[in-house]
Amino acid sequence: MASGKLSFELDDDGNKTIEASELVRVYGDACKFDREEKRGQTTETKRSEAEPDSSIAAMKAMQERLTGQYVAQIDHLQLALEKAQDGQNRVTLLLEQRSSDTTAWQASLDAMSEKIANQTEKQISVLQERHDSELSKLKRALYKERNKSFWQKLFG
Repeated sequence: MASGKLSFELDDDGNKTIEASELVRVYGDACKFDREEKRGQTTETKRSEAEPDSSIAAMKAMQERLTGQYVAQIDHLQLALEKAQDGQNRVTLLLEQRSSDTTAWQASLDAMSEKIANQTEKQISVLQERHDSELSKLKRALYKERNKSFWQKLFG
């Protein structure tokens, strides 16, 4: 008590009283409450053997309850960790599939590019033919217009 390791309270008469749970906290299971030493004046309140046992039982029950809570929290955290690892594994697989499918995508894109290029070439050749046809018509019309006689040009 002098060093402050063991706490106590003073009763109305100035006597020091120590809780049984405080003795268990400081001295552990080495405390035996089977006997009670009588020093100084006796107080009105006498200890019964059931009181220390009930406080120890209460402490053990609290310890078991806390242990159960901690075990439940550990199980929950392990489950959350497994879910997170599973999600990470799925993402990794998707990324690996995407990188392996890149060649398939590239081949598909190359085929699509070739198809578009062929269509463009066909459209260009069709337009070129139309242009050539229109140009030849205009050249014939120009040739006819130039070869008209003066009278034909004048009177139509």
